[in-house]
Amino acid sequence: MWRSALAPAFAGIMFLSVTPPLFGQHAAQQPWVFQAFAARKQPSGSPLFGGMSLAGFHRAWGLRVGGGVDLHTETSAVPAVACGPYGYGCRSFAQDHTNVVLDTWSVNVDLLFEPARVVPGLRPVLLGFSPYGFVGIGGYGVHLVDDPDTSIATWSYGVGAHHNVYGPLGLQAEARWLSPIETNNRFNGLRHNPEYRVGLAVSFGGPHHAKTPAPNAPPGAPDESAVRFASAVLDMAESYLNTPYLHGGAIPSTGFDAAGFVQYVFGQAGVSLPRTARDIAKMGENVPLRIGALRPGDLVFFAGNHKNPDHVAIYAGHDRIIHSTKSGGGVRYDVLGSGDRGGWFADHLVSARRIVPRAQPSGKKPADDKLDPPDLAPQPMGGPR
Repeated sequence: MWRSALAPAFAGIMFLSVTPPLFGQHAAQQPWVFQAFAARKQPSGSPLFGGMSLAGFHRAWGLRVGGGVDLHTETSAVPAVACGPYGYGCRSFAQDHTNVVLDTWSVNVDLLFEPARVVPGLRPVLLGFSPYGFVGIGGYGVHLVDDPDTSIATWSYGVGAHHNVYGPLGLQAEARWLSPIETNNRFNGLRHNPEYRVGLAVSFGGPHHAKTPAPNAPPGAPDESAVRFASAVLDMAESYLNTPYLHGGAIPSTGFDAAGFVQYVFGQAGVSLPRTARDIAKMGENVPLRIGALRPGDLVFFAGNHKNPDHVAIYAGHDRIIHSTKSGGGVRYDVLGSGDRGGWFADHLVSARRIVPRAQPSGKKPADDKLDPPDLAPQPMGGPR
């Protein structure tokens, strides 16, 4: 019985171990999520589980494996003997001894669907919450006093929501309904009440950007300070993946537009930049638009009219850019020249600049009607995240 219950968890772990190469670049846009949670079924006297889970996403779909245990303490009387000096006056008594006991355990492998990853504007409308649904299989077991341990295979379904708190950190809450797959009188009440789970989630697994030599450095002799600066910029940018797009937005708590995102990221790295793409395009050093000239950390500029920059992104290497994009639903990676969407950006690329790691004049904040308009690129397959 234990083998039948643990088999789904083992299968999920094996699937997750081979998922990243299968997902390819999409895995960079759909980060992995690790969660530590507490769960309890109704009524409140049911076991309180503590557990962990790991989920990997491909667009709106994800696979998650996780499990929890309920531990409690048992106190038993252990015979003991106490004697006086020189072994005289011995007496017997009972001494309390406390043990930690595994009372109940649960494992699950779930298929998730999170529509806010592909439905345009859904997450901002829901105040930053990203709802999801799931179905799964797993196992449930109990430790019985003076009786063999009992376990059973289960299937389940439920709903939940994720909310980003800061950077990769988020909160999750969900309700799950469990049902035994096979008949067992000990578990007849398992399906009657939902299990509620709350947890702290950490997103990770974005793309790894390449480190390259600094401007004007000869091959084989990179400028380490410029490499560190570009790495810091890309690490900071990557930490805000999935932050929603907001026209005029320049802070992570509400959202970014393209120039607001670049200004904020470089500001966190110690460099002040102007507020619009056309003004940022006057900063730093010009970079030729030829193969091999762009380096990670450079800024690339796009123009809807093929002339005046109105959108800016950070080059991440290997033709990838990271930016806040209206058509993509927020901060995400795109690949220049890949598909209709990447082709649009490649066709509207007008210039590139290399920002050196020193302060730049930020200028005054422009009026709202002077801010950059949203990009007009084709939406990603399935819509923006």
